[in-house]
Amino acid sequence: MVKFKVVRLCKEDAMTIVPTSMARYDLEKVAELLSKTGYDVDDKGVMVTVALDGKEVTLYPSGRMVVAHINGKEDAAQVAEAIYAMLEPCRE
Repeated sequence: MVKFKVVRLCKEDAMTIVPTSMARYDLEKVAELLSKTGYDVDDKGVMVTVALDGKEVTLYPSGRMVVAHINGKEDAAQVAEAIYAMLEPCRE
């Protein structure tokens, strides 16, 4: 499992998730996996945006995420843990 820290952004309802150790993800595989799971995915090449249970998550190859429309750090951490667990097969 990826260890990470949650950092509040300027925007009140968004947090960034930063892995504390080296992580790389194949975004093509990420987009394919999340699409097959039934999520609304927008693959922009350098990042993938996904609508997830009323939240918007932007994923980067480094494993960094921006989670929007959340209620705090605990909510962001729960979203990050769930996504990292789903995306384990896409890790390089």
